[in-house]
Amino acid sequence: MPKTNNGIHYEEWGSGPHSIVLLPGLGCSIACWSEVAPLLDGHRLVLMDLPGHAGSLDAPADGSSLARIAGTVLDACDELGLERFALVGLSFGGALGVRIALDRPGQVFAVMALMPWNAGGTEAGDPVIEGFHESFRDVEAITEAVEAMSLDPSRTTDVVRTMTGAVTERFWRGWLGPGGGARTSMFEELPGIAVPACYVIGGRDTIAPRDKLIADIRAMPGGRLVFLSDAGHLAPYESPELVAREIREFIGRHANTPSPSPSPSPSPSPSPSRKRSQPTNS
Repeated sequence: MPKTNNGIHYEEWGSGPHSIVLLPGLGCSIACWSEVAPLLDGHRLVLMDLPGHAGSLDAPADGSSLARIAGTVLDACDELGLERFALVGLSFGGALGVRIALDRPGQVFAVMALMPWNAGGTEAGDPVIEGFHESFRDVEAITEAVEAMSLDPSRTTDVVRTMTGAVTERFWRGWLGPGGGARTSMFEELPGIAVPACYVIGGRDTIAPRDKLIADIRAMPGGRLVFLSDAGHLAPYESPELVAREIREFIGRHANTPSPSPSPSPSPSPSPSRKRSQPTNS
């Protein structure tokens, strides 16, 4: 199991002139990308388990700070020689990708967030967050929650496995607890993002707050929004072909553009959007 010096477990797939770092969602492992990665030929892919998750249990993982989690991931990227790369993340991993893009605009050439955690954070008392916080290592409760957000629970069993046995309590409590990272905001920083950014949201997503995600992307200069009418929150597990298509299109569009200037843009601009559909899962 390859690991960086700071304890991040990673796998590399394929080769090519451009690198893409793939980040799983909260409670997920790199198995999130196991069916997507083979469809992204022509790129160097680096799949990373999140700090405090799965193969990265021993990596620094203070869930109370998205910036510190981003620092752990960036240290791993630097060790792997990723001088210029794109970021693609699911849910929490999407928000983490945005944080990294804000912090390293000269190194990240594009960021795509699938069904991401909204940049404004979650208000105190949110029932979903409080429910997850109280369900640490509760197999029955977490199984029920994952099935509720899945379109095809038979394809998301790895999420249950990781959430119930392969996330540290420090990360879980730090992120989901009162005053934790889930309640912090980076929304006011979004007008200064200097790299191309894309949010992908699903019409059948029962978790991500659509109105807040639209507000996020509108705050980003040139931000792009893709709406997948039949996709759920865990689309990489359930619709890998669709997810791979969107990644290839967006990353391919920006792979050969010069690295962006780190200087913040003065104001946000409206974002173009488009609608995609997919066959119903069975």
